[in-house]
Amino acid sequence: MFAQDDAERNTLSQSQRVAIRSRLEATLARLEATATFPWHDPLDAVHQENRFQRDTEMLGEEGAVLWARFDKEMDRLYSTQFSPNARATG
Repeated sequence: MFAQDDAERNTLSQSQRVAIRSRLEATLARLEATATFPWHDPLDAVHQENRFQRDTEMLGEEGAVLWARFDKEMDRLYSTQFSPNARATG
């Protein structure tokens, strides 16, 4: 009933991989289109990062590429949080 082998238990079907990839790509598109830090509570950003990282880990090498893009966007957005220009416009 329960797989003893981690590899077997963590195997995703093609439809699961597509669903996860689509969800991650949609998140990336939203972040890339956002000019400033989109969360009022920094903990919301941490939750988003944790969720994104967990999903990318399930995709293996493909997920590592998506995680790198996400990390870059989060660095950009975190930098706007303390920018004088971001505070003036947002």
